[in-house]
Amino acid sequence: MHFTIRGAPSSLVPSCTGTASCLLLYTETLRSREVWGFQAEMHRSLRPWAALGHVTVWMQQFLALAAIHLAAGGKSPADIKARVEEGQGVPFFDERFSCREDGGAWTAFRELVEYGRLRVFDPEEGEELAKELLLSMADRTSNISLILQCNVGVIAGYHLLARRYVAAGDDWRAYRLLQLALIYVFTLRNALRVPVDAARDWATRTDLIVSEIKILKERLQQEQQRRYLRLPHVDPSLRIETMRIAVVSICAYPPEHPLVLRNITPENRRSYGRLHGYDVHVHYDHPMPEKGVHIQHSKLQLVADYLRSGLYDWVAWFDCDSIITNLNRTLDSIIFKYARRDARFTSERKTTSNSSGYDTFGGHDAGTEPLEDEVLESFVGHVGSCNSDDGCFLSTTVRVNPQAHYVATLRVAQIDMAEDSERLSFVTIGGQDMGECNPKPDSDYDCRLHHCFTVEVPEEAVATGRVTLEARAVRTNNDCHCSRIHGICYSAAIAALEEAAEGEKVTDPRYGAFLVLTLTPVAANSSRQPEPAEIEPNQEEAETGVGCSCQQPPMTCSRAPFDLSMWPMSEGAQPAALRRRGAECADPDVLLGISVSLPLCLQLCREVPGCRFVAYGVGRKRGRCHWEVGDCLEFEDDFYMVYDVAPTLAASPASRTAHLGCSTRCALVAEEENNLPEQGVDLLITEEGWGLSSANWLIRASDWSIDFLERAFLLCHADMPLFGDQDAMIHLLLNPGSLSFDAGDSLDPHAVIVPQRELNAYDALNAHFMGCDAFEEGDLLVTFPGCKDPAACNPLFELAAAYSNGSFSLEHETARSAASIRLFGPLELAAELYRASRR
Repeated sequence: MHFTIRGAPSSLVPSCTGTASCLLLYTETLRSREVWGFQAEMHRSLRPWAALGHVTVWMQQFLALAAIHLAAGGKSPADIKARVEEGQGVPFFDERFSCREDGGAWTAFRELVEYGRLRVFDPEEGEELAKELLLSMADRTSNISLILQCNVGVIAGYHLLARRYVAAGDDWRAYRLLQLALIYVFTLRNALRVPVDAARDWATRTDLIVSEIKILKERLQQEQQRRYLRLPHVDPSLRIETMRIAVVSICAYPPEHPLVLRNITPENRRSYGRLHGYDVHVHYDHPMPEKGVHIQHSKLQLVADYLRSGLYDWVAWFDCDSIITNLNRTLDSIIFKYARRDARFTSERKTTSNSSGYDTFGGHDAGTEPLEDEVLESFVGHVGSCNSDDGCFLSTTVRVNPQAHYVATLRVAQIDMAEDSERLSFVTIGGQDMGECNPKPDSDYDCRLHHCFTVEVPEEAVATGRVTLEARAVRTNNDCHCSRIHGICYSAAIAALEEAAEGEKVTDPRYGAFLVLTLTPVAANSSRQPEPAEIEPNQEEAETGVGCSCQQPPMTCSRAPFDLSMWPMSEGAQPAALRRRGAECADPDVLLGISVSLPLCLQLCREVPGCRFVAYGVGRKRGRCHWEVGDCLEFEDDFYMVYDVAPTLAASPASRTAHLGCSTRCALVAEEENNLPEQGVDLLITEEGWGLSSANWLIRASDWSIDFLERAFLLCHADMPLFGDQDAMIHLLLNPGSLSFDAGDSLDPHAVIVPQRELNAYDALNAHFMGCDAFEEGDLLVTFPGCKDPAACNPLFELAAAYSNGSFSLEHETARSAASIRLFGPLELAAELYRASRR
């Protein structure tokens, strides 16, 4: 084993091998203030020429870096950070709230975004407009140094494209585009807000971006769970002797610093390294001193240097405020499980038909088989008018689990359906003729969703693994705007009046027909079915998957597989399943709370005997919490999200195993050869509340990895100093794919997102407020993002270290301390203690 405390080995000193290193080396010769002043003046004089492309990208990067060094003035890392936050030395910082009227590229970009705001959904020109906007965004974001010339415009461009692809059913691409929009909200340095006037002008808002990220994350979570469940189980203590692994951290706190991390973290890392034979490099000092480098940015170049050394196959980066809590869990086991092509997301492009050929879909026709307890929701509609005798034909095919039994609920937006002739003339679900549906609203301004049918899906249709909905809308004009992301529709006439009166600009397409199909697995969610505890499963079948078409025999392990209560079936911060969006159950309800958080609402339901379904208010009803009494099989449109607080069967592990679907049970007993997975996956990273996390990650020694880290370093150090290392990584991993013509998840194929709990579990307080996974027993580590107050944080760090070395145990804690509650939860209690301390 090898340990480095004060700095990297001499063999790892950065050399001039890439643009970033060469720029740093070159600027070392420019030490005098006079030279720096000349360079800064040169930078200002060249701005107009740079915008027209008459200065090379390399020179722009050099001049930006020179300005940063000038701003740094040879001060400490804290001074460097403060100056950058104030915009000193950041090119075009004063222009970030406006957009250049240069008569050139930015002017053309603005005109395109404004023109495409609604036309990008048009059945005739929408597809070509979207492609044109993709190309324009790719061009405008190719040189990050210039983005502050039209910062809000770039945010709006990402947001508009996200809306386009949500409407087209490509949720993965929309999700990534929204994450990209948010990193440029951060560069505004305006309290995470787009200025009000600019927000209306460009039709974008931070709160909308964040809320849409949350909705899409929740919608895509089921697909993530399927992917994780199909990966092999791996012994958590697996150690591959030939795999060379290093753990790297920077704990550059001065000796007199009041936080105890400088003392706790290195010993924590050493204990872990000794146990498994990992090299540990904890840097007490800034690894790139006297170069004006933000210490947060330096870790990118530092890890690249360790990879370039050739000493390691994989390097783990752990932030200093992450404490390893399970010393027995190996990095090899995480690498072996997730560093494989099967762990990547695949495009689940769906197929929907309508008369225009413009896809507005949301089924699950392609991709992996759903689990038995998944509620499946599909949207199908027609952008444009259906006001003819032939109308519009609509269809969508939903991938289902053949082992499940489903109840189908069809809702239709009451778009121009006041007359008898304006209707769905026929509907079939799974080949079953449902007749017609004509809601007959009192007014053509009423665009709410109307419940048409709730029927059992024919077993013969489910047995095929796919259920098809077909319908025809006749004589319905496109009088309503609909949002597929929120699952609501509203009057186009009223929206136009509000926009004309200086209200928000409309950003949703106009539909002539909009349908929502929900398939609810009856056995998993209806209280009319037998309770799980009443069923006596065959233990042997539950453990081996007998009765399922498993392709491989049961796995033989050196120890028992993970208990089913452990990851990936999360029972921590977010155990409830979303049942219905934009609605409440038709059954009676009981008010549980007002102005409460979603986690508290779910917890209140759990504490009420018999409470299974809960409605949580959104929009103008935000914070209201209602216990939905009954089976919750029928719904009424309203500003609520309905959750099932017991989405997995609440029985003993054996009983619960028996109720898992064949796909799950086969995954639980899958056998894998004990060798390294095929190459091609270079980065294992987690996702937190709104985007990818740079706190803790694993990266393989490869040309791609070194290039990726050095490009990320240059991006945040020279091109966009307002970027954190996290923002730079997100941009490089998501931007190229998001702005390509390919559908599906745009994450770089060299990277795999692993469950947050595997590498980045949060303390209970942060997990509560950030909507992330809270630390649970067995997790590799716990991290404390943003914990800076010594009085509040030192007890947490010390408690986590004591938990790690075995000197503290929750079982033997006689009275819960404040630190223990904040670290281990429960989440709501940790939040209440925090609020009380702030009063």
